[in-house]
Amino acid sequence: MTRCSSLDLLDRLTVLYLTLPLAIFLVGWTKTWVAVPLVLCLTYSLRSLAAPLPSGARWPPAKLAVVAILGCVWTLYGGTFHLVYANADWHLRDAVLHDLVAGVWPVGYGELDGRESLLRAPLGYYLPAALVGKAAGLVAAHAAMALWTAAGVVLFLLQVLPARGLRLLVGGAVIVLFSGLDVIGTLQQAPQALAHWDITRHLEWWAGSYQYSSMTTQLFWVPNHALGGWLTVGLLMRSDPESSPAGADRAHETRNPDLDALLPMIVAALALWSPLTALGAVPFVLHRLAGSMWRERSLRLAHPRVWGPALAVGTVIAAYLTLDAARIPRGWTIGRSGAGVGAVISDLLRHAEFFLLEAGLIGAAILAIRPSRKVVVALAILLLLPLVSFGAANDFVMRVSIPSLALLAVAACRALTELEPKPTVHGRALTVKRGVLAALLAVGAVTPFQEFARAAVLERWPINLDATLVSAACGRDPPHYVARLAGQAITHVLRLPHALPPDPRAAAACSNPALSILKSRVTP
Repeated sequence: MTRCSSLDLLDRLTVLYLTLPLAIFLVGWTKTWVAVPLVLCLTYSLRSLAAPLPSGARWPPAKLAVVAILGCVWTLYGGTFHLVYANADWHLRDAVLHDLVAGVWPVGYGELDGRESLLRAPLGYYLPAALVGKAAGLVAAHAAMALWTAAGVVLFLLQVLPARGLRLLVGGAVIVLFSGLDVIGTLQQAPQALAHWDITRHLEWWAGSYQYSSMTTQLFWVPNHALGGWLTVGLLMRSDPESSPAGADRAHETRNPDLDALLPMIVAALALWSPLTALGAVPFVLHRLAGSMWRERSLRLAHPRVWGPALAVGTVIAAYLTLDAARIPRGWTIGRSGAGVGAVISDLLRHAEFFLLEAGLIGAAILAIRPSRKVVVALAILLLLPLVSFGAANDFVMRVSIPSLALLAVAACRALTELEPKPTVHGRALTVKRGVLAALLAVGAVTPFQEFARAAVLERWPINLDATLVSAACGRDPPHYVARLAGQAITHVLRLPHALPPDPRAAAACSNPALSILKSRVTP
């Protein structure tokens, strides 16, 4: 008799969503002698997806309708397909999609500093749309990327929202509007800003050296980094009894052993979406695997058949993503503002203020209602991250924080919508604690409100269907997108890059329309 898998339909769709780009990359970027065994490793790891589905509750039609509408509207305002104002990051992102559609994989950019160069970036978000574009053109690729984004958002919301009724609506509002208290930080730094408040202002750089992005900011600015992290957190949260909400599907109030075995390959796939987001997800994956092995009193999950295929695939992905990474700026944030003990103390105080406003106060309110080891882990990560700087805009802090922030958002949703309180929390005390959390979330909601306002108020700008990455970057080769090849071991595995021809319209593509629109708004 064939054993049913513990993975339900939503689990399977999520895993396929995360791993489909990995399969495309292996076939399109690596040589055949490497691609075949690695695709077989991926297929072997995903074999439980082919098992019969478990019996259990289906999604209520009302939840499907609400989640589909919410997910599509949220995605629409994010700027995909440019139906509304798209934030400045889309200027380069559109160019990356152009190059993936117009170029031969792997995409190259000719010689850089006397060495062959290629597009080296987390491509997971782009590859399904780029594959559509290869068959149907660049406009179809942009439409596919919008649908792909909406599909990821809908899957995430299905994972984390309550089943029905008012709790569903409240939960949706909490997820979409979840943010740290950026408005307080902004007003502390510039009290006069209130007198000349602009509803399109981006609030999250108030600390200067780093930011923690709201859920809406992540979707509107960096869905390529956010979606993989969100969906991985959703998988971990919905099948963990510590995190499952009251009223959740009974099948997911207990362990999900088939998901446990998939986690190493999911991390490898997530790295292709965003290596820094994958790094931020690793502590939660390790926490899950260690807990499962402890409960089972078994080393089943340490067997090479679980981690071996993921190690083989992940090694190639890691070697690709770290190509020429030395060009990316890095360092420490403590002591950078000046020399001496005073500067260090000043930086630590600013760090403490940042943590409390962005995560600490909300995290404490969540724990007061619903104790959770995962929330404690998330807060510890968010406390430590700002010590490190990596990337021109400190991408390390912004991207590694994505799983922890998503986990806090889901935990806040659960704390406000769970049906049955814990035995240690009763009546009026629970109401007060929920009121405090709701008040903190309401203050934080100013940040996503600003993001929605910018999309609604500012003029939309059309997709540039001609600009290459290099032309959109004003003739430069951005180090976080372009790598130089010089005898690295990965060159024996990758196909030879094919250089895109020079763009005769490079000068015209250099100007970022999103920034021009913002400048015209503030310039008389």
